[in-house]
Amino acid sequence: MSITPPAGWYPAPHANNESRYWDGQRWHESAPPPAPAVYSPPPAAFQAPIGAYAAAASPKGLAITALILGVVAFLTGLIPWLGLLLAIAAVAIGIIALIKGQPKVLAITGTALGGVALIAGLIATISFTSFVSTNDSSPDRVVVGPSAEATEPGDAPEEAAPEEEATAEESAELGTVENPYPQPYVAVGLFGGEKYSLTARLIDANANALVEGWNQFNSDAPAGFKYVVVELTMTGIDPDGVEPSLAEWDLTLATAEGNQYNNEYIVFGDGMPSMLEGPTLYPGSTFTGHTAYLVPDTAQSFLLHDNGNYIAF
Repeated sequence: MSITPPAGWYPAPHANNESRYWDGQRWHESAPPPAPAVYSPPPAAFQAPIGAYAAAASPKGLAITALILGVVAFLTGLIPWLGLLLAIAAVAIGIIALIKGQPKVLAITGTALGGVALIAGLIATISFTSFVSTNDSSPDRVVVGPSAEATEPGDAPEEAAPEEEATAEESAELGTVENPYPQPYVAVGLFGGEKYSLTARLIDANANALVEGWNQFNSDAPAGFKYVVVELTMTGIDPDGVEPSLAEWDLTLATAEGNQYNNEYIVFGDGMPSMLEGPTLYPGSTFTGHTAYLVPDTAQSFLLHDNGNYIAF
């Protein structure tokens, strides 16, 4: 029985004993290429870690960015402009992350925190802008004085006497301490548009005793100061409505020297609503309320002040 040698290199008798490759059945001048490997899938236990790694490696940069911005915006929401801008970025990036299918928990959390910060940022930014505008000394608000009397058709306009003609210089100085605007005063919003018309009168220029008697929890005036109580009548102009509390925010009480004093919260007497209690005023609707200010004892003459404009009582 003949024995077939295993595959390998041997002297080939048919080729003068030159080295040839024997594959177990026939001779070759060179070794044949190896047979292709047969793929066999990895075990199930190994496939599970591979799937977990692939999920962990999926893109989630936008979702993480939205979460970080949302947290920072939430913590800085009361800082004017900064909190607002961060909140807008957090909401926008969070929405994009959700659209791109990135991790929902991160994206939704960042968007929600950004939404809360957006509301806080809007309030803080608007309040800060209003405060800056109120204390700005430049007269940049349009004010409308009392309307002129209507004339009958065909009537020729009366010529003003020379002493009654206002020069351009006098018009430019209207709204100063020396030449305040008359009532009624028409206030214009920060972005334009007439908001409300206002008339005011002094109720008491030395109201410490009144304030103390109205409510036992009203704070006493500090030494050297006194309460001044003012009645405000506000008529709506804005078609979208306006809150009477806006007048308390806009207006300060000024002395003849130009010093300004913000309103103080007190409880007024019976039948004396505060401006905070007024309803939303639409064009033509009117509300009369009260507000109080703390000023030095020595102050005797007063004006109202709104955004660089002085208004006479």
